[in-house]
Amino acid sequence: MSALETPMGLALVVCDTIIEDKLTGKKTLVGLFDRVQASRLPCVHPTMTIFVSLTGGRGEYPCEVICRHTGSEAVAFSAKGQVVLRDPRQVVDLVFRLKGVRFPESDMYWLHFLVDGVPIMMRPLVIQKASPAKRDEDEEKA
Repeated sequence: MSALETPMGLALVVCDTIIEDKLTGKKTLVGLFDRVQASRLPCVHPTMTIFVSLTGGRGEYPCEVICRHTGSEAVAFSAKGQVVLRDPRQVVDLVFRLKGVRFPESDMYWLHFLVDGVPIMMRPLVIQKASPAKRDEDEEKA
């Protein structure tokens, strides 16, 4: 892929789920988050969805979301896909639905989005161990 063909990233969002209207194609992102409160570690997040929006390229490209621990660079998860851009003015949305994502420790992780091996976007995702007071509050609300 030449530098002129590299798509540009418009959005990289983590959420609980995405609802897509079958008639209009409009997407509703539900439960956006940038951190996970874990009652214990390692933790397994049951489901999460990654939303990616791209423009500015032409062609078919392999793409990948990779989540790495900040300190060790260990990969917590990755998901591969394909993106097809027919026109550089086109905006393409990608949805990665993940289940059972395991985070071994609390800390900052980075989500990286790559197109044809080229980093396009990144964003942090923080995994925190919930304090006992926070867990008690959550149990009272339930």
